[in-house]
Amino acid sequence: MSIERWHALGAIEATGLVEARLQLHHAVQIVASVGGTCLPPQADDSHPNLGWVDAFGAFVGRPVSGTRAFQAGIRVGEFALILVGATGDVVDELALTGMTLDDAYHWLEGAIARYGASVPDAGLTRVRYEIPDHPVRQGAAFSRSGATDFNELARWFANGHHSMADLAARTAGASEVRCWPHHFDVGALTTLEVHADGSLAKSVGMGFSPGDGSYAEPYWYVSPWPYPNSSDLAALSAGGHWHTTGFTSAVLTGTQLLSGGPEAEQADRLQAFLNGAVAASRRALQ
Repeated sequence: MSIERWHALGAIEATGLVEARLQLHHAVQIVASVGGTCLPPQADDSHPNLGWVDAFGAFVGRPVSGTRAFQAGIRVGEFALILVGATGDVVDELALTGMTLDDAYHWLEGAIARYGASVPDAGLTRVRYEIPDHPVRQGAAFSRSGATDFNELARWFANGHHSMADLAARTAGASEVRCWPHHFDVGALTTLEVHADGSLAKSVGMGFSPGDGSYAEPYWYVSPWPYPNSSDLAALSAGGHWHTTGFTSAVLTGTQLLSGGPEAEQADRLQAFLNGAVAASRRALQ
């Protein structure tokens, strides 16, 4: 990954982003509801997923065509919903601080209507993924009181996207890099072998997560499938380790990345981890 595209990390400890991450996870469901409502269902449930747009520092859903095409999105650092018009410009925006989930859904429905596009009479269908709980689910208002946390989380996501896009671009068989709103990770899947019926026989999943129930901090992962025996897993570089409880994946946590030395070397350490983890995963599947 080019150092010119890297956002230096460490303004906040990697373990200090949980509150911002949980609120953002719930807010992303609002954006996902647009794809879930307005786009044809896909067998892999990819219609509600999101892409990263550097120009906005935002996750943006897939385009919705119609009388006036549009995309919904969310700026991470500013913690604000956006509506992107057909020309690629932001045509409406709502800061989420002080808003409830209901407020935000109603605003987005109105923004789509004000733009001249259509939304179903019943409104947006709320996606019902099982995600970590937070008071906003029970009606509490969103808060950006830790504004620095959201800005730092935006830098992690930007780096996560660019590192995955770079890796996917030089990996044969890699899928599109997308953010999946249920797991809230940014990743791609590399298909190595398929069965006669078209189902996956061997693959390597690779991605970035802002944190979850396994790690309460951002981390990168590379997952061979089917899970190999532990004895087939080679040692990892750049501070990475193998996670083997519940799932098998090479993991580099944010803490491990930040503890490795100067900020200028962060991108290089991450690339060394990803290259080594992909190679180790492929060898383990041979």
